[in-house]
Amino acid sequence: MKRLFYDTSCPACKQVIRKIESLNGKKMFMISSLDGKKAKLIFQGNYSFLRKKNSKMIIVDGQKVWIKGNAMLRPFWLIGGRWKAIGIFSFIPGFLLSPFIALWSKSLSFFQKK
Repeated sequence: MKRLFYDTSCPACKQVIRKIESLNGKKMFMISSLDGKKAKLIFQGNYSFLRKKNSKMIIVDGQKVWIKGNAMLRPFWLIGGRWKAIGIFSFIPGFLLSPFIALWSKSLSFFQKK
């Protein structure tokens, strides 16, 4: 089972998590907050930098870790079916993908404040 951690203050993360929870029928993901007890236990020592607020979302699958935009899209690839069309973007390198995800998140928070 893959662990998915997300930033509770990120509107885009919340939106993605709601969708993943509705699609998580096979219970592929354990979903927790980056502020939660499990995140504090897992991300100790050298990995504590992953809990910073700029991480937004993290997936831990054994020894593999996805962060930021790639972590937001990777669950859709793993869920499969028609959702792979969205998930395929998780293979774009993070330095290219993350600015677009950050812009999307900022636009969501801007419109939610109004």
